[in-house]
Amino acid sequence: MSVDVSKHKRLMAIGECMVELVHTHDDSVKLGFAGDTLNALIYAKRWKPETECVFLSAVGYDNFSNKMMAFFEQNGINTEAVARSKNRNVGLYSIVTDERGERNFDYWRDQSAAKVMMSLHKVQLKALGATDLVYFSGIALSILSDADKEELLGLIQAYRAKGALVAFDSNYRASMWNGYQHAQIWFDKAYRISDIALPGLDDHTSVYHHQSVEEVVGYLNHVGCREYVVKAGVEGMFGYKDKRLVHRQAFNPAPSQVDTTAAGDSFAGVYLANRLGNHSIALSIQAADAAAREVVQHTGAIISADAIELVRNDFLAQRSEGVAVHE
Repeated sequence: MSVDVSKHKRLMAIGECMVELVHTHDDSVKLGFAGDTLNALIYAKRWKPETECVFLSAVGYDNFSNKMMAFFEQNGINTEAVARSKNRNVGLYSIVTDERGERNFDYWRDQSAAKVMMSLHKVQLKALGATDLVYFSGIALSILSDADKEELLGLIQAYRAKGALVAFDSNYRASMWNGYQHAQIWFDKAYRISDIALPGLDDHTSVYHHQSVEEVVGYLNHVGCREYVVKAGVEGMFGYKDKRLVHRQAFNPAPSQVDTTAAGDSFAGVYLANRLGNHSIALSIQAADAAAREVVQHTGAIISADAIELVRNDFLAQRSEGVAVHE
């Protein structure tokens, strides 16, 4: 990947932000805002504050939508690509975690403005500026009608034709698709226009029945992805460039796992921010892994900025002390 480091980079994430209700151990509820691609964008901004982070989405004019817009701005997210709907609002989801930090979700999103973001954006999209990288996910695709999915992929291809890199994260939720074959059709299209892929082995087992990292690698080579990181749980992470394994990151469990929400999102955001900063695949994976290990030790999708800053500073200090990372 060749990246011009002479200017600040612009990262655009596409997707939905929702109201997040987290059930805590004392049976109270903590309110926040989150969504997979937005989470990634926020963690990218926190790791690389010089990155201009833009969110392409839609919200309403209700109280939660207004609070959400304020939340974006508080976190340094550019909102020029957030459309507003007069007759729709924002979705809501709740998280209940078990004793191992694994999550159970309930969703209320039928009237979410983000589901019709493409029609809301028809005029505005033509005025949006260029970007260095466009990031989207399986969830971002799943909330749209098939016609809007096609339109979104066309928009992403237009950005790519103008020089933007495209990154796709599988992020599969079975309940949001009409069967795995439906997801397969659209994942195929997404991967074929992507320069960077962040597939999870679990997602590929569900969608493609892939049982191993090797099967995922074979598929991604077939569809033409040049750079990808296969996230394989306890097997670790496998970074590839031009069909060559350039870095394997062993699984390193966090000291305590409280909530796995946004572990993959934080990984994606920090990885992409580092790649935009022209860092190697190996270093980018290690930085992303450090961020994700911290995130799972807290409740909710977005943990405190101070916690991520400590991890970032510690990571950078280790690097400056000569802890070598090779691609």
